[in-house]
Amino acid sequence: MLSLCRTTLSPLYLFCAFVLVLNLFVLSAGAVDEPIPTQKQTPISGTTSEETFNFEDIYRIELNLDVSGNIEMIATEGRNISVTLEKQIQPTDAADDALIRAYLDNISLTGTRDDGTLQLNTQVPGGDVPETKSNPFSKMAELQARLRKQLQLKWTIKTPADVSVKLDVKNGDIRLKSIRGKIEISTETGNVQLDETLGNYNIIVKKGRIYGKILLTHGQNKLETQDGSIELVMLDTVAAPMDITAHSGNIRLKLPENYAINAELESEKQQVVINLPAQIDNETSLTIINDGGPLFRLKATNTISLLPSSSDTENTPSNAEADPFIDAILPVPKTTRSPIIDGNLSEIVWQTAQVLSPFLNSEGTEEAGNPTETFLLWDSENFYIGVKAHISESQFPHISQTQHDSPIWEDECIEILIDPNLQTDIYYHLVINPIGAHFDQQVNVPGKPSFRFAPHDVQRTLNQKAMQTSFEGDSKWNSEAKVAAQINTSSWSIEVALPRKILEKPTQSDSQTESASENRWLFNIHRKAYNSSGGAENLVSTTQREYSYWLPTYDNEYPWWFHSPQQYIGVLSERYAPAMGVLNLVTAPLTASEAFTSEEKFQVTAIEIEGNTTIPTEVIQQNIPIQPKDVITISQLSWLIAELRAHDWFQDVRLETRQGQLVPGDPQFFPIASVHIQVTEAPVVLARQIKINGNRSFPSQFIKDWFQLKPSYLAVTAARFKQQLIANFYFNRGYEFATVNYRMANDVLEFSINEGTLHEIRFTGNTRISRAELLSALDLKTENSTGKQSSQTPDIYHHTLGQTKINRMRKKLRENNEHFKSVRDWRVQREGGKNVMIVEIEEQPFAKPGGFPIIQFNRVHGLMLGAGGTVATRLTGAEKVFVSISRGFSSKIWNYHAGIEKGFFKRQPLKIGGNFYKLTEVSSNPYLHHGDATLTAAYYGFDIQDYYERWGTQGWITYAPTEWSYLRLELTGENHGNLSKSTDWSYFNRNQFKRGNSRIDRGQLRNLALVFAFDTRDHRSTSIQDFHTLFSANERTRRGWRAQFAFELTGQYFGGDYDFNFYRFEIARYTPLSGPHNLNIRVTGDFSDAPLPRQRLLHLGGGNTVRGHDFNRFAGDNRLLLNLEYRFIRETIRRDPDAVIGWTLSCFLDTGSVWWHGDTPFSNLETFLERIKTSIGIGGSVFIDPFGNLNPWSFAIEVAEALDSSFSLRNPKLILRFSRIF
Repeated sequence: MLSLCRTTLSPLYLFCAFVLVLNLFVLSAGAVDEPIPTQKQTPISGTTSEETFNFEDIYRIELNLDVSGNIEMIATEGRNISVTLEKQIQPTDAADDALIRAYLDNISLTGTRDDGTLQLNTQVPGGDVPETKSNPFSKMAELQARLRKQLQLKWTIKTPADVSVKLDVKNGDIRLKSIRGKIEISTETGNVQLDETLGNYNIIVKKGRIYGKILLTHGQNKLETQDGSIELVMLDTVAAPMDITAHSGNIRLKLPENYAINAELESEKQQVVINLPAQIDNETSLTIINDGGPLFRLKATNTISLLPSSSDTENTPSNAEADPFIDAILPVPKTTRSPIIDGNLSEIVWQTAQVLSPFLNSEGTEEAGNPTETFLLWDSENFYIGVKAHISESQFPHISQTQHDSPIWEDECIEILIDPNLQTDIYYHLVINPIGAHFDQQVNVPGKPSFRFAPHDVQRTLNQKAMQTSFEGDSKWNSEAKVAAQINTSSWSIEVALPRKILEKPTQSDSQTESASENRWLFNIHRKAYNSSGGAENLVSTTQREYSYWLPTYDNEYPWWFHSPQQYIGVLSERYAPAMGVLNLVTAPLTASEAFTSEEKFQVTAIEIEGNTTIPTEVIQQNIPIQPKDVITISQLSWLIAELRAHDWFQDVRLETRQGQLVPGDPQFFPIASVHIQVTEAPVVLARQIKINGNRSFPSQFIKDWFQLKPSYLAVTAARFKQQLIANFYFNRGYEFATVNYRMANDVLEFSINEGTLHEIRFTGNTRISRAELLSALDLKTENSTGKQSSQTPDIYHHTLGQTKINRMRKKLRENNEHFKSVRDWRVQREGGKNVMIVEIEEQPFAKPGGFPIIQFNRVHGLMLGAGGTVATRLTGAEKVFVSISRGFSSKIWNYHAGIEKGFFKRQPLKIGGNFYKLTEVSSNPYLHHGDATLTAAYYGFDIQDYYERWGTQGWITYAPTEWSYLRLELTGENHGNLSKSTDWSYFNRNQFKRGNSRIDRGQLRNLALVFAFDTRDHRSTSIQDFHTLFSANERTRRGWRAQFAFELTGQYFGGDYDFNFYRFEIARYTPLSGPHNLNIRVTGDFSDAPLPRQRLLHLGGGNTVRGHDFNRFAGDNRLLLNLEYRFIRETIRRDPDAVIGWTLSCFLDTGSVWWHGDTPFSNLETFLERIKTSIGIGGSVFIDPFGNLNPWSFAIEVAEALDSSFSLRNPKLILRFSRIF
């Protein structure tokens, strides 16, 4: 027997041990891929050693170098192998130069031939000599040991190409050129370069990189660096299996465009870039490139890149230092005069800005149909961006968003990517619409398209692509940008001032690194041209979209997505970022400006305006950025003319200059001239006041600010344009019936807005639900279509209001009307000048049938088949009729069950029901799932349950205060009888004799039971038992409570052959710990105040009680049970099939006790502890949870062991189950 201490402590000890084992994990330490540090030395060289070997019958060259040294092996013509050994050493104070040279001259190379292998060796003086008093050479040995540490060798081996190589190097670089054969390399510290080699590879580097250009032959290949990167170019299309691992580094493979492989990609940082035709195999999760081929297993700490190779990259030396800025660098000048941020780009300062090239479509094949001009400037405080977005005639930019960080991308907009710090992968993203509303975020990881940023009418489906990285952005970041916008009839423009103190956050490496990236930023800009207008009668919006970029993304599948990672070159080759060009923030003027400064300049003496009849000259002059006494050029005048011609005020503008005469003695540095501007005005009105009438949803001042409505001279076409913009804005915001008009009277420009109301609400499909009840539930006030004054103010209709009212109507009708089922559809439309809402109602059917099969197997009936069904009707409110019938093929016994249940009240449901039945009941364990028992009995012949027959009637009243709680009162009168075994059949063990069915205490049972249950779990399941709904276990449950309390009064006042009171409870608590880790507990108690009949005895062991013991091993009239479980769960949402698929791992402790009536188990602690039966175990399950009303399907395997005097892990219990234990 075990001691008391072991009996009580070992269960908890072992349970904690299981939890600890299931939570073991490995912490990966990331390392920076840094080059191996070197120091400049002035070495002393020794005499070069040379040897020549005949290549005949040599198939393999081996070299083991245990001192520092570099190896270069080059394929040459001829039939000899020449080996050169160069020796160098750093001077030391311990020896003079002559002694060092003597030491170097004593180093020699040797080569031995053995069975086709040439073994090269280095003989270095100074083997290990024990340092003792009797050893006169101890000091010499110490000197040689010091020299050995500073020794640097260089092996140059020239050999015919067709030879295998095995190199083992302690510290040094290795380069192989044009070798054809099996290549085996192992080095502790150093880089390995493969230059046009052919063969199979087995290369392991502890610290260093592997790079070069290779060809493969058939066979397995392995390349691994434990601290570095791997960069290879495949020179032809022959593929072979490869395992490539780069700890603390990147993997970059350049492959021919038709290279066919299967790739298994594992990046710890989930950074994967593939620019080859690829797709994901959903079954294997492999990336199939060009229809698939040999398997490449690629594993890296950082980025994995699979890129197309090109002739340019293949001909570039792999060790060349590439400047990433040579191909595309754009200087951005520093301005001494900051622009005024008002959306107006006609200021002279923008003439000195860098102008970006025209925008292209996403594929980069042609210029955009809607041109976009971009200007860049900077000063010590801000980075300035000016954009002029041209729009075609009769088009209106789509505008709906007005708030900061709202979904601006749903409008016509400009998107900006900017990265001011090339030392990090973080960059910034801004989106700005034509009224200056903007969204900004910090992007931490670019990746696959996120449909959060997709335009609302884009189909939101994402094909599985090879690039699996998820996009990560932080929209809480605030750029503190100052943004202003202006809109006119031919274009809209924005000005942005980005504070550099927000963008340029220094990193640790900034203070230590001086490179080509200093004062250089990455930048790209993209325009979503989105023009729309609402239909006046049919409420249909016409939409035109165009996506254009300064630097294209070359993605025609998702042209709206700006964040797909692209491949950079040179020192930026390890960047993981979208396509961006390089800006150089320079302080000197641009080259164009320098040519511009050499252009002839003159001073403006006067500006004269001619041809204006409505707009005063001084008003026009205020809008011209050139004033008298300014020094300008002809180019600036041309630009001025272009700006004036684009102004809504003028139909035509012409300009001329008239040379002036200098006064003798006047110290002028420039010639003088007057500027004469001839204008032809468009129809223009003077609006001294702007009024907005009829608006209830948006304040007048907001509308004025958004659409730049202020007292001024205004072209009639501009007023009409603003009117349509406001009308479209309302339509885009869901005000489908809104109309906007304007009129000019007494110098007041008045915009009249009718935001739109409903005139009629029409319901279809309702026959039992009255129109009055539907209108009351909808609660949407309409306008009297006859024009008479209504007693109530109608609601301003917009789509969001309509959707909200429909949702509330659904909820109210579900709660208050039993005939309501759903709202099938709803819409609004305009009919004959009336605004109409149409709502399609679906009512509950008069009868709703449902059915289920009965398939069971046990030894008393054999195979039992049958069926059952329910019919829910609405004839008198809410009633349900149910019936089931089944027959045992071996026993020839029929079972049946029929009843009816009537529901009352909608808000607080009350149900009254009754039934009659003849059923087969389980007399052993009420917690065991029917599927588990059937499987065990039919397949193995181990029927672990006992059965009896009961027949009679039952009535009940159920009150359900909520959907997931109920209180039920049951009155039962039934008879209990014995059943006998009728079959010994089973799929396995067919000849084995099966045990008989246990006898029961026959008699009549009459009792009254009160049951209360509630369920607050996050994932719930229900089961039907005798047509009563019970709350059952669910594999996906992670948090919440599930409980049941019951009291049974049997016999006594009700008569019958049994007389006892029975109390039971079951409480389960599910507690999440962190992430997928959970701790769950269930406590169950069953107590009787008298001996129970044999068929109602309580058991422990097996099943869902104490799993490590035999089934039903312990019995009694009272029971107390505790189940404790640690659970790890993982889930994946799949769309084909449409379900959640998951798996779990668990470890558990079960403990409990049973005792007979009259026993006193709690009389002392020792007696109680002796009665406790305990087991521990581990288990795992897989499950699928279809979306819908079905319960999860699961399959579990558990291994449990009882904790008793015979405790041993050699004979555990193996348990298969189809449902969770609790």
